[in-house]
Amino acid sequence: MADEYALQASFSRYTPEATDALARIAAARARIDASEIRPAAEDELRASALAETVHYSTLIEGNELPIVEAERAARGELDPDTKAKIELVNYVEALRYLDELAECDAIEITPETILTLHRKTTQGLGSDESSHFKPRHEGAWRDGIAQVVDRVTGRVMHEGPPPKEVPQRVAGLCTWIAEREDRLVSFPPPVIAGVAHYALTDIHPFADGNGRIARLLTAAILMRLGFISRRLFSFERHYAENREAYYAALRSVRAKTFSMNTWLEYFLDGLADEYERVAARIGELQAIGLGSSTPIELNASQEQALVQINLNSLVEFRRVDYERLAEVSRSTANRDLRDLESKRLIVRHGKGAAARYRLRSSLGNERRGRRRAWTDERIESELRDLLGERKDWPTVEEFRRAGKLALYEAVRRHGGSHAWAEQLGLRWKTPR
Repeated sequence: MADEYALQASFSRYTPEATDALARIAAARARIDASEIRPAAEDELRASALAETVHYSTLIEGNELPIVEAERAARGELDPDTKAKIELVNYVEALRYLDELAECDAIEITPETILTLHRKTTQGLGSDESSHFKPRHEGAWRDGIAQVVDRVTGRVMHEGPPPKEVPQRVAGLCTWIAEREDRLVSFPPPVIAGVAHYALTDIHPFADGNGRIARLLTAAILMRLGFISRRLFSFERHYAENREAYYAALRSVRAKTFSMNTWLEYFLDGLADEYERVAARIGELQAIGLGSSTPIELNASQEQALVQINLNSLVEFRRVDYERLAEVSRSTANRDLRDLESKRLIVRHGKGAAARYRLRSSLGNERRGRRRAWTDERIESELRDLLGERKDWPTVEEFRRAGKLALYEAVRRHGGSHAWAEQLGLRWKTPR
């Protein structure tokens, strides 16, 4: 069954685009592996990556809760009192499960592991009132047909194999993966993960949750093969930024006589983007004094604030921003800021409450073409351009369709959607 399954789709080893992406991944990984940042800074990066993974993977499936809710779920503070919140809490549990297995080098890519991931991801989501996903489907192979239907046209885009074939096909996929673990020169881990990601969606083994499990399987394979030893990544961001491109890349395999070339080019490009993003972020943290070997003494609140300033892309900030990011009092913030000035890590402009601060490492970045900071003024201006005359707050899907996910990210990091809706006088509908 493994050989029969493996022959259903093929790929060239490798197209120039895939080869280029693999080279980018290797270069970025080398930079990440060779770099060191302070433990507190790495903890903040890891927490941010966890929340983003949960947020983006569920967002792809239509969960429009803002990322602040995913952050609460990651901290264990979210009450799962709605279906959308249960999805977030469950996804955190599934990722924690993989982390626990990885800590004792016990990740095995087997049908049992895949079923466990599905049970953890869907626990409490089955309903006897549901037409397709009932309690018996949680952590179990589907017992009915699987069809992927275009939400706009109603056309069936894909139909999975009959239910009786599902266990054999998943077992065949796991065997295919195991056989290639001993051939990593010909089949690098990102390629194995990409093939597995597509294959699971093609089998569509569950009544619901197939996309989430395919993305978790990707993470499990990369973790098992030592490709993400530091949990600092959120590969799901790439898919969420253009969901149609994600689905189109998956559909391209069947559309092109079972050639995986287009899908793997897309998949590997997404991995490369994320490895490069993390490598750049670590380099920025080192530049602002958070490298492990940096001979600058910082207290816990200073480390926390500097990491959050970096994560939020704040080129300029105020004392009140520092208080919020470091979670300290006004007097402590003033003392910390004076100390950071004396250590030449920040530069102050102005005096008193009106003073603004910049990281010394960021000075001149605008002239070199680096990203422009998301200030409150910029967010408001871009929101007004997006909103026009409308009176209600847009959904995440509307941000996505407008190509404004970066703006959505800035909104949720600078107060949240609800606060901005109130400020602009818009009607707010609580997501499901």
